[in-house]
Amino acid sequence: MDHDARRTPNDLTHSLWDASRLVHSPDMLLLPGEIMQHLEAAKISHGVYGWWFDEDLGTVPRDGCLRLDGKDLLYVGIAQPGERKGRPRAAAGNRLWRNHLRGSVRVSTLRLSLAALLSERLALTFFRDARGRVRMAKTDEDKLSTWLDQHAAISVAQHDDPRALERMLIAAGPSLPLNLDGSWHPFRQTLSELRRSLGRAHLGPKVNPDA
Repeated sequence: MDHDARRTPNDLTHSLWDASRLVHSPDMLLLPGEIMQHLEAAKISHGVYGWWFDEDLGTVPRDGCLRLDGKDLLYVGIAQPGERKGRPRAAAGNRLWRNHLRGSVRVSTLRLSLAALLSERLALTFFRDARGRVRMAKTDEDKLSTWLDQHAAISVAQHDDPRALERMLIAAGPSLPLNLDGSWHPFRQTLSELRRSLGRAHLGPKVNPDA
């Protein structure tokens, strides 16, 4: 049974709930086109964010996931604090907009996972570069960006130790089937195998160095 996103999950400590409530139970979910204005208005430069997806991402198990406004929380990520030229950098905006929403599968593990899950539906084609990294043509990246605009929503919270909070959320919070690092979720293996298979058909035959 799905958790209600507006209730404190029983297995979260009180302090964790205080830190994560804006990710787990926001007053409203943000659409992709609203995120940059929200980050500026709320003065969010770094922290933790959640990605919520509707039923169009149909192959992902959602038992135990938080649900809000017709979407389920399937992934959490972080934007680390830091400086650029002596001033705080807008890490959250760079990560959410430039990497996840308008980036590439090379710089966003979320985009890579979504591309693997949506490959047939969106008719995506993959290849691997000289270093073996999965890539897509810009036209396919644009397809994925459009899909995100139409089917995703975001929650975000400022936090000064995002890595620690992310680890706690993955380990002790509600189900997050799209997280891989540190995840206990049974879908982890399926998703990892899908990602590893991408672009393999375009690789040349392996060369036996002993031949």
